[in-house]
Amino acid sequence: MHYTASLLVLIAAILWGTTGTAQSFFDGTAHPLSIWTFRLAIGGFSLLLFVLVFGKLSVRSIPWPAAMLSAISMALFQPLFFSSVQLTGVAIGTVVTIGSAPVLTGIIEWTALRKKPDRVWAMATLLALVG
Repeated sequence: MHYTASLLVLIAAILWGTTGTAQSFFDGTAHPLSIWTFRLAIGGFSLLLFVLVFGKLSVRSIPWPAAMLSAISMALFQPLFFSSVQLTGVAIGTVVTIGSAPVLTGIIEWTALRKKPDRVWAMATLLALVG
């Protein structure tokens, strides 16, 4: 079971890492909002189908505030990321996205959870920014 989960995470990372490149290969002008809509619809409905088929969904056990915050964050990320790739190119858009993730995570944790970021966060942020 552990290997299956690791393999699924690896596949997700590979697919996520190719989204900006895939957008650059579109013929014509594909607006970032259309890409975002298709990506979120396919991903969201696939996950919903998965949890329904395998019986992993219990409406009562869903932490709704966290689920809504996650949904809003993903909905905002998609058009912003694809717009940045369209405006700056695949390399810059992707690097800025990856480099800003630990910084924003630490800021959110500090403000929302009132927890100061630890040494692991500082090292990950430093490596992301230097890389």
